[in-house]
Amino acid sequence: MISVIIPVYNAQPYLHRCIDSVLASAYSDFEIILVNDGSTDCSPEICRAYAEADSRVIYISQENRGVSSARNRGLEAARGEWIIFLDSDDFITADYLSLTAGEAYREQDMILFLFALHAPSGPDAAAADSAQKVRDGQGTGGCAEKALLYRGEEIRGLISRILVPRPLPEQQCAAMDFRTPCARAYRRNIIERHSILFSTDIRIGEDLLFNLEYQLHVKSCACIPRTVYFYNIHVDSSSHHFNPDLRENHARLLRAVRETLEKSGMLPWLQRDYCSYALENLTYVLIREIFSPLSPRRHRESRSLCRKMRRDPLYREAFRYTLSTGILPRRVLAGAFWLRCYLLTALISRVSYAWLERR
Repeated sequence: MISVIIPVYNAQPYLHRCIDSVLASAYSDFEIILVNDGSTDCSPEICRAYAEADSRVIYISQENRGVSSARNRGLEAARGEWIIFLDSDDFITADYLSLTAGEAYREQDMILFLFALHAPSGPDAAAADSAQKVRDGQGTGGCAEKALLYRGEEIRGLISRILVPRPLPEQQCAAMDFRTPCARAYRRNIIERHSILFSTDIRIGEDLLFNLEYQLHVKSCACIPRTVYFYNIHVDSSSHHFNPDLRENHARLLRAVRETLEKSGMLPWLQRDYCSYALENLTYVLIREIFSPLSPRRHRESRSLCRKMRRDPLYREAFRYTLSTGILPRRVLAGAFWLRCYLLTALISRVSYAWLERR
């Protein structure tokens, strides 16, 4: 059996499509675990209606504690051999579950798939049309469907891609996302054996940490280049808002990642990748919080935060790799920061912010 865990928070406009996409699966041995995380719209009523109509749908409700808590609650209730996470505003193809349960992958510890973006209108309408074709069985995401199998030492290469995202050498299509918990299948017995949960202390990046902890216990993995999952595009995404807690969140995340690597004994093997990730972590905070055009702070306050970040030993360790890792704009931004050229750092951060917003 496959457990599909869906955290729900004020998802009324998308919830029917999300749940219906699972119920339309070609594979029928599944359970849907709907975890209402304190919704204030009609989401609870929608969830209860599905649970009353189909015995495979389980409804759980809790006070608003965040998506990590909701996913953890779903893991507590899950009974399936495989675990699949689905966000309540996204949807899946009819063959996602049947591919997961296939005999060919019965011995795998993890299965990775492709995802696609979905937008109902506007400049991304082509993506919506592509999504419809895949749902109707007319396409596979533009890739040959030959699974890539990894075992033993090869898994280390997959783990490193969580820290430094890049395509697989054999991959001839869009890169798989090694950080998201979506478009993949986990073994429940591995999660339970090693007590792997989503961190409720980290609000952004908890997906990366969960996947890192899980993949450190994986001995085999199948990467299937087929699009099975569709992310719904939101213009009002949280990434477009100012978050004054981003610096502290990412500092906790950076330490948690290091502690996880140290505990597993993998840090010496992944030192360079970890430091590259630390620089990515740093520049993301500079762009999205410290020098964000939405920040209400004065430049003097921003400089003070920069000085605090420069004293962080994990960032200081990572600066050795400034010129040898990452794309050129990141090298320039990290270099300006390290040299205390804060006006230049602010300028590059704001240009980067504007570029990212146009993507």
